[in-house]
Amino acid sequence: MLLVAWRIRQRRAWAIVAIAGTILYLALRGLPQALVVEPASGQQWNWSGHLLALAGMLALAAMLWRRLGVSPREIGFARPSDVGVAVRVCAAALLLSYPVHVVTRGDVEEISAATWLFVATMPGLAEEVAFRGVLLAAAERAAPSARTIAGVPVSVGAVLLTATFVGLHGFGPGTLVSVLPGALLYLWLRLRTGSLIAPIIAHNLWNLTVLAAHL
Repeated sequence: MLLVAWRIRQRRAWAIVAIAGTILYLALRGLPQALVVEPASGQQWNWSGHLLALAGMLALAAMLWRRLGVSPREIGFARPSDVGVAVRVCAAALLLSYPVHVVTRGDVEEISAATWLFVATMPGLAEEVAFRGVLLAAAERAAPSARTIAGVPVSVGAVLLTATFVGLHGFGPGTLVSVLPGALLYLWLRLRTGSLIAPIIAHNLWNLTVLAAHL
């Protein structure tokens, strides 16, 4: 992203904001786990890390709004539009994804209630506020050139940020089957509705669909 925005000073500054924001998000999310010397036995979910990352992104959003003139609407803090279309597209995507996840699922241990609760809340909330909210607003200012794809204007910044989001989940068949299609859906919903509400809900439902496929 920095290379794309390098020639124009203002865009270069926004690219640095997007990169620094991504590093901040990852650092805050991983901080609680880094401070644990001996991990507890059993399956543990990083609630505190996700809450810290969410708080950090909200603080960054406030700074962008007050200091740099980024409106809450640019970040996705707005009432969604085209809700009917968003619901239909999301429902169709979830229905199509479920059999794919069933076919590609691996062996997992018994799914606990804590797992269901975490998957239904934290990943979608923290990641969407970051990657389809605060960081997207910065990335689009860094690389605003856009083309209309599937009825929404997709900027170069949005593409680069989505690629970063997918890459942070690792590389492999599971990423191509689950993470990439999900990321494209969340981005489309954010751009189509102008709000974070739809991608947050879709993200958590997508994760629950992946979990349900292992039953």
